[in-house]
Amino acid sequence: MGIYLRFAQRGQTVETWNVLQRQLEATCDGGTRYPATPGPPDMAITVEERPLTLTTLLYVRHAWSIVPGADIPDLTPAPDPGASQMPDTATVEEWETRWREAWYMAWDLYHLADPERQKHASRKTLRQDTKRDQPLNPAVPFRWTNESFMAGMDHEAFNAWSVRLAPIPPPDIERHSLADLIPAWESGLDTILVLPYAGYFAKRFTSRHLAVSAETRNDPDSYGRALRSRL
Repeated sequence: MGIYLRFAQRGQTVETWNVLQRQLEATCDGGTRYPATPGPPDMAITVEERPLTLTTLLYVRHAWSIVPGADIPDLTPAPDPGASQMPDTATVEEWETRWREAWYMAWDLYHLADPERQKHASRKTLRQDTKRDQPLNPAVPFRWTNESFMAGMDHEAFNAWSVRLAPIPPPDIERHSLADLIPAWESGLDTILVLPYAGYFAKRFTSRHLAVSAETRNDPDSYGRALRSRL
């Protein structure tokens, strides 16, 4: 038996790699084949490439030139704002407050219990909990965050930037990082978020979650260092 990897893009989880036996080959969705690698039989890692809510908020901050003092690295590739413009329905200060609130809530969702994330919300819950100022519910998409900024976004420019964020590293980068990935999983890690930050970035922000920059994941030495991060 071996490792089971799930890759998530734009909020959708896609099963792409299931290693079944040593000496066999695992086939990815795209048709590329990689040698199977042994590992703990129950090991599963989810890689969230371009997490939608976080990348949307990063784009808005850049395009609107707001919250300049936030402790956030430069973005790479730098987004093209296109025709994005802050709506005049609120002041700059109000938009910055909304952005900070949405940013912190987006991260807070990852702190909620994992079993709740797998439950399906009722229609009533979806109608209610997708509104602003409702308690966090991991079973409900974080829709109001994105929708509250939609009017001021150039969606074509955002989509073009999102396409440019397609992962650069080979799809088997985790397989080549097993020396550090397995101990990280044994310490509780099961999800890796990849963000469009410039340079080295790694933060183990919960026992289960590690955020890294795309450039960090693209470099084996840097990725190994990131996987060794602990709370």
